[in-house]
Amino acid sequence: MSHWFDKRVYWVIGATGALGRATVEALARQGATVIASSRSVTTAHFSGWPGVFSWPLDVGDSAAVDHVAAGIIDRFGRLDGLVTSSNVAAFGEFHALADEDWYRVLEAKWLGSVRPVRAVLPHLIAMGQGAIVLITGRGGIDPSPQHFIGSSVNAALDLLVQGLGRRYGPQGVRVNAVAPGPIASPRYQALQQASPQSIEPQTPLAGPGKPEDVASAVLYLLSDAAAFVNASGLYVDGGGKRYV
Repeated sequence: MSHWFDKRVYWVIGATGALGRATVEALARQGATVIASSRSVTTAHFSGWPGVFSWPLDVGDSAAVDHVAAGIIDRFGRLDGLVTSSNVAAFGEFHALADEDWYRVLEAKWLGSVRPVRAVLPHLIAMGQGAIVLITGRGGIDPSPQHFIGSSVNAALDLLVQGLGRRYGPQGVRVNAVAPGPIASPRYQALQQASPQSIEPQTPLAGPGKPEDVASAVLYLLSDAAAFVNASGLYVDGGGKRYV
């Protein structure tokens, strides 16, 4: 697979989270140049990866997102793909979740995906090729009773992926989603603490999964092996229950 990523440049949003970091490292391992962005990222996060460039970014600042996107293209001369993995946790009973909780997740995950996609699309269209992968979640079709905010945003992002893929596929830009189920991470631990009953055995395969499982799915969708995969969602959930 590595030859598919040689001389290609990818931007990963949410690079210091478990899934984002695994994706950055998987891409770098395959020979890609990777721009790793998050609010807290520093050069120390990826000091052992010569092909990784840390670029701090607050996705809540639309102008900053546009500035970084333009800076990447100016510095590296191209951009072949984007991965968004920005998120914040807001767990609890629906009636106890305040407007501020909803706004916080909408800002971080919904607009935190919309803004980077909007920023890179003109360049990808001009190139006539490119791949975008949004990391959403199984909650978009199987909502957790303690995670209605995140599940709602996942559903919205899954729908956005369908629309974007159909709209820009004719211009060479593929847009897909990876929807993880239970994956070992700090976020998974937080959900366990918020709602132990929701972490029942959910997968036919022994779980939880690993961040590397999600990264492998992302790499597939970015690669030429997925050249005819567009406007789709790939579930990395061990075959968990789904309602469609």
